[in-house]
Amino acid sequence: MWAKLALRLFFRELRRGELTIIFAAISLAVLTVFSLSSVTERIRLNIEQKSADFIAADRRLSSNHELDENYLKVAQDFGLRTAQNIYFDSMLFAGDELVLGSIKAVSNSHPLRGKITLKDALEGEQYEVAAAPAQGEAWLSEGLFYTLGLKVGDQVEIGAGMFSVTKVLVQEPDAAFFSLAGNKRVLLNIADIPATQAVQPGSDVFYRLLFAGDEQLLKDYYVWLKPQLRENQSWQGIKDRQSPLGENLERSERFLLLAGLFGIMLAAVAMAVSAKRYCERQYDPVAMMKTLGGSRRTIKRIFLMHLSLVTVSSLLIGLAIGYGLQEVAVDYLTQFVANELPAAGPRPWLLSIAIGVVCALMFSLKPLLDLFDIPPLRVLRRSLGDKLAVSRVHMALSVGTIFMLMWLFSGDIKTTLLLFAGTATLMGVLFGLSRVFFSAGRKLGLSPGNSWSLAIATLQKRANANAVQLISFALAIKLMLFLFVLKNDMISDWQMQVPEDAPNAFLINIGERDVDQFKQFFAEQNIHHEAFYPVFRGRVNALNGEAFARRVSRQEGEEQQEDARSGVGRELNLTWTDTLPDGNEILEGQWFEQTDELQVSVFEGTAERVGIELGDTLTFLVNTQTFEAKVTSIRSVDWGTLKPNFVMIFNSAMAQRLPVTYFTAAKLEDSHVRPISRKLLQYPTVSMIDIKNNIAQVQSMIAQVSLAIGFVLSIVLISGALVLISQVQASLAERMQEVVILRTLGARGRLIKLATLYEFLLLGALAGFVAALVSDVTLFIIQQQLFGVDGRLHPYVWLLGPASGAAFVAFIGYFMVAHTMRQNTQGLLRKVA
Repeated sequence: MWAKLALRLFFRELRRGELTIIFAAISLAVLTVFSLSSVTERIRLNIEQKSADFIAADRRLSSNHELDENYLKVAQDFGLRTAQNIYFDSMLFAGDELVLGSIKAVSNSHPLRGKITLKDALEGEQYEVAAAPAQGEAWLSEGLFYTLGLKVGDQVEIGAGMFSVTKVLVQEPDAAFFSLAGNKRVLLNIADIPATQAVQPGSDVFYRLLFAGDEQLLKDYYVWLKPQLRENQSWQGIKDRQSPLGENLERSERFLLLAGLFGIMLAAVAMAVSAKRYCERQYDPVAMMKTLGGSRRTIKRIFLMHLSLVTVSSLLIGLAIGYGLQEVAVDYLTQFVANELPAAGPRPWLLSIAIGVVCALMFSLKPLLDLFDIPPLRVLRRSLGDKLAVSRVHMALSVGTIFMLMWLFSGDIKTTLLLFAGTATLMGVLFGLSRVFFSAGRKLGLSPGNSWSLAIATLQKRANANAVQLISFALAIKLMLFLFVLKNDMISDWQMQVPEDAPNAFLINIGERDVDQFKQFFAEQNIHHEAFYPVFRGRVNALNGEAFARRVSRQEGEEQQEDARSGVGRELNLTWTDTLPDGNEILEGQWFEQTDELQVSVFEGTAERVGIELGDTLTFLVNTQTFEAKVTSIRSVDWGTLKPNFVMIFNSAMAQRLPVTYFTAAKLEDSHVRPISRKLLQYPTVSMIDIKNNIAQVQSMIAQVSLAIGFVLSIVLISGALVLISQVQASLAERMQEVVILRTLGARGRLIKLATLYEFLLLGALAGFVAALVSDVTLFIIQQQLFGVDGRLHPYVWLLGPASGAAFVAFIGYFMVAHTMRQNTQGLLRKVA
């Protein structure tokens, strides 16, 4: 019996529109979560896939000595695809020319991810393949063709083997970020290594195994592999890669995660407001049911059934709209990323359903309990039950639910806490400020009949309700401002890291007497280049006379002394200069002064890890010479600029103490390839490192994240608008009463309209001002804590916030109540009654 009554009431209220608010709120939450999580997940997977293409695999195992063949066999048993790479240097001979080239021998399955870019002739068109050279063939980089005077089809001798040159090697997905083989690269089939006779016992050879497959299979395989790995063997994925690419991948994931959280927060706020408003509108019907003999149990069943029906239908509609929305967004994004975005998997579906159900249950729980407690006497005394309208328990429950939803979506407690704390601060500041503002308005003494006076009087009359509205408005504005500034700020920072004139090639091993020749060459060819730095290799042996732990021979069974201090652990590329390089900033101490004393500036990361402080003395071993230098400064280094950077820099007192070569970076265009190759032919000891492919990868990532955030911003804008609509809708009944009273007292329609417009302008401006201040401070903290960049304030937002807030709230608010003010007094009286 109760079910039949519940269904009858349900369809009746659907026709009346009583359930529209809560239905729209749940649908909004679901479609927002689904579209945001799906798009951001697909963008994230695409970035990871491209990043995996960049290392030609999902994971790789690297070693300076030959790897156990059983590693490959077990990986294949796990269901992983595998490939092998072997790197070594060897002489190349062609006619009367010879040059030292860097050889990479690969198995037939290489590459596992990504593609190799080739040309069939020096002047031919580029194309991509996912294949290895056939046995007996060699693919050579363009620089080697010029150096050796070759053309496709010629023969080249590599070590003791003769090979046919069949392709021009343009790009490899797994080229090292800083590879000395930049313009002298050779790709061979791994089966041809015996023919070269270049790999012998004691040869300097580098080995690498590549793996690709399901993420869980890779993790399971690593669990088996890890106990067998030695210290000089490394297991890496793209996130482990020490390069700007790996750093930008982590940063982009945080960015997409942060953007998705905003949609969750706004959808949750809309649901909380709407659920409470819906239950408040049922107070009179429930009182009537109780008066007519309806039991609490029956009423509970009726409204729980209503909630269940609304939740299920909202989930279905929300998922359908969200799916269509993300498909439109993905089709749009695909035009810019030039490839099909991978499927997102089940996570967006499961997450959206879970959040929709949680929203419906948690945000409706306390209002429903209040609804069931409505006394029957409310049919005679309408004020009974109104004290339930403002519930601290409901507010606390809603706040806690929002926090849990954010944590569920992000899986990162630090990010969730930062955003949540910023939002809580905003709410506290606004509530206090609103009370002061509304109270102060009484003392302004504005004249009767004035629109501003009426607007301020209305704000005072609904002080508590307006305080809640103000918080909702400010929250929506804050999140939109936050995302807008973050998008522009962070994307701008990334683009600044890779500016248009950023170097894309490095030249090393330049002799001191050849520096002027290269400077002249760069000037003639109009090639932008960085400064020429003297470079030498050295090892830090001691700190303040305390020797670091020396390397031990495992072959001889030696063990490292347990009490020995850990040092840098490797030889460093060192330089000297009297000028602080671009992208470096002094954090402690001061830059070098003119002195004959040997001084050194240290990168902050190394100083922190090793325990180096200002005034310490470092002992260096360079070749057979030992030097002591005083630490005079600690520097931050922006490695992402792709400009020459060093862990340690000496002052010019180091000059003339030992032989050096020089190092520089340049920005090369396609037209510079042939001239630079011919120039390098005159200097066989000079090597060029080409990183154009790496820069293109980083820029592609930036473009994808920018597009994704633009989509998220539009979703957040819609969500914010719906939050405002739900808040204004909640006050429509009271506004109808006010309009009726004002018209009865003789107020003109223009006066009422302007007063309503000014009311929303004041609310929007105040909400926007506080939202701008709080969002800017929160952004400052997040930039430092989550993105690892120097935070900065944005004063322009303090003006943009009030202006945009006033315009946004006034437009939506006035649009919502305009229909009410156009109705005649008789029609309004019927609705109020």
